[in-house]
Amino acid sequence: MIINLLVIGFTALGLKTILFTKNGLKKSLEWIIVAFVLGYRTFEPFQGLKLHPIEIFIYASIIRVIMTKPSNFVKIPISISILGLFFVTFFTIDLITRYNYMVLLEFKNSLLIILVFYMAKHIHFNKEYVVRLLKIYLHAATTISIIGIIEFAFPALVANIFGFPYQPEGIGETAYFTRLAFLFWGSHLAANLIPPVFPILLLLKSEKEYIANNNLLLTIVILINLFSIYLSGNRVSWLIITILLFLTIFMYKNILMPHMKFYIGFVVTVFVFYVYSQPVEGRYISAFKALTGQIDTRYDSSGGVRLARAEIAINSIISNPLGTGWGSQGWVHNDILQIGSTVGIIPGATLFFAPLLLLLKIYRIFSEIIVEHKTMLFTMIGLLIFIIVSIFLNGNFFLVQTGVPLFVLWAIIYSYVHTNSNLNHILTSNQSK
Repeated sequence: MIINLLVIGFTALGLKTILFTKNGLKKSLEWIIVAFVLGYRTFEPFQGLKLHPIEIFIYASIIRVIMTKPSNFVKIPISISILGLFFVTFFTIDLITRYNYMVLLEFKNSLLIILVFYMAKHIHFNKEYVVRLLKIYLHAATTISIIGIIEFAFPALVANIFGFPYQPEGIGETAYFTRLAFLFWGSHLAANLIPPVFPILLLLKSEKEYIANNNLLLTIVILINLFSIYLSGNRVSWLIITILLFLTIFMYKNILMPHMKFYIGFVVTVFVFYVYSQPVEGRYISAFKALTGQIDTRYDSSGGVRLARAEIAINSIISNPLGTGWGSQGWVHNDILQIGSTVGIIPGATLFFAPLLLLLKIYRIFSEIIVEHKTMLFTMIGLLIFIIVSIFLNGNFFLVQTGVPLFVLWAIIYSYVHTNSNLNHILTSNQSK
């Protein structure tokens, strides 16, 4: 009851800030990011219609835009407009021909990507604002990690606080390792939000922000988030931080931040030695086996199911390239296949190529930009890789609390690159070549 009252109070305060205070639209993204911590918690104003505080804040932001008619700073990407056209068209058809609750659920959750980009086009994303948003994201993700680790240390206590039964879930053939359930958040999927912490910390270190500039505090924050991901048993998150590690070692230049590679290498080496002293290395390796279709059933209880769902979705796309409608495929656990099978191959392909093309643009700018901007762009490259891997290997659109973090980071990256005059010159030059 107390937790529910706190969530209600938090949501009411956020609505007041977004709708009635100066710069409410800019502050809306801050409230949305903080709300990532709330996890599964929703309101049910009408029976069968559940609304998350995150989407309530987004709707309030759209109302704010309509009320105040702010200036446009950037155009909505063509890719997002294409998705919006297909999303709304299919929902209209489904509403007339085959409406059910799942149609509304999947449509309203997926439509949030359009609304987030619509909000973002009315906000000026200068460097200071982007750093502030990413710092808030760091705090939100680290809060998830801290509460998760507290749950690992005191599982029964956390279960009692948040009103859930404590049911240990072992990994592999051993009882020594128990996955974090993230009871306060609602599921293991909480770990999906944590990997962006690491490229964000690199940016904050370069900007001399207090939380990253103090090496002791920086190390503590890194270890908290590493252990949280490790304890989650979430193999996609393990895969993402592995990719980000190699990206930093081979792409980030020492001249940008002396001794950073040595520091990262030392912390990661110590952590890897610890992990390999535990009975989970088989599950870690199974993540890479699963990418090639080799399911190691000793450590992988869900890989076979995910592969089967992916095959069903692929067959559905081949049989019905125009899609089978919202809510018709269940939870595919792959956003490309989810969108492609429900609303057609064109929006599926759009979702496939849009972040990849944005990544390519940013890499080209990164290669030519002056040193001052390189760490910011490198951070955005890392965040885009997180987004791309997530939409390929997770089902994010299906849930507000896992989809919106991707939408917000994507919108921040796109808007910053296309509104910053120092980058825009290089972007224009690259497009004219």
